[in-house]
Amino acid sequence: MGGALLWGAPAAQARTRDRPHTAQALDIVTGEDGFTAPVRAFAGPVPFRLRTTSPRTGTVGIARLRTGATEAQFRTRLRRVFATEGQDNITAAHALMATAELYGGGITHPGTDTRFTAQLPPGRYLVFEYLDFEGPRGRDPQPGQEHLRPLTVHPTKAIAPRTSCATLTAVEIPGQGPRFLMDGHVTAGGPLRYVNRMRNQVDEAMLCPIPDDSVTEKDIQAFFDGTGGPPPFDLSRWLGTPPLSPGREVLLTMPLLPGRYAAITWVSSIHDARPLSMHGQHRIVTVR
Repeated sequence: MGGALLWGAPAAQARTRDRPHTAQALDIVTGEDGFTAPVRAFAGPVPFRLRTTSPRTGTVGIARLRTGATEAQFRTRLRRVFATEGQDNITAAHALMATAELYGGGITHPGTDTRFTAQLPPGRYLVFEYLDFEGPRGRDPQPGQEHLRPLTVHPTKAIAPRTSCATLTAVEIPGQGPRFLMDGHVTAGGPLRYVNRMRNQVDEAMLCPIPDDSVTEKDIQAFFDGTGGPPPFDLSRWLGTPPLSPGREVLLTMPLLPGRYAAITWVSSIHDARPLSMHGQHRIVTVR
């Protein structure tokens, strides 16, 4: 997929990328009865503040339609991704990737704010509530009535994003499979950069609290293998970002408390439709 970032940039460019930004965060509020989102922004790192008024909303993404694709196609194909399994799910995922580029987003819960910064070139985007496309897990609106708003990003001089305290990267390691790599240390209230370096594979990053200090990576793998009983992490308060297309990144500032978290993904592999975490893409992250 297009839009790959320049990973081998010179040190001077890296320092420029880490200069603090002063752009005001754009508010997104999602809930049972309404959805408000910005209608315009300026190109570069665009900061957002996400809030929700309902436990059935709060997972918001940003997408950009590919040439020739329509909003109706996007709505239909995103619904199909969540409604299919096996080979049908692989076909649905390819159709969605052919329809839109995914720029991540944020996840929040009632009573908390999540901030995220997305790198957006000029163009027209869609800001939408993922849970509306997931059936009874969300509001379960009729097709075409999902929370979705257009966002126009106008040209401007790029503003560098804030420095991140750590970077979580999704990669495919030959001979091992999909993995999360961590660089730096996550701090409570500090920004975490998430980067998808997977090839031809959208991916997300969910951080779930681990209440038991004895939990290991093997315990997490056993859960995804179906041999470890209930999840060894708390699925009721996960935070993170919905899927990003390959080569994309997002900066997240989440209401994380100090402690241990499981970084996981429920995104299905484009090769066998099984969750990528089942293939070993999970990691225990300590928030200081």
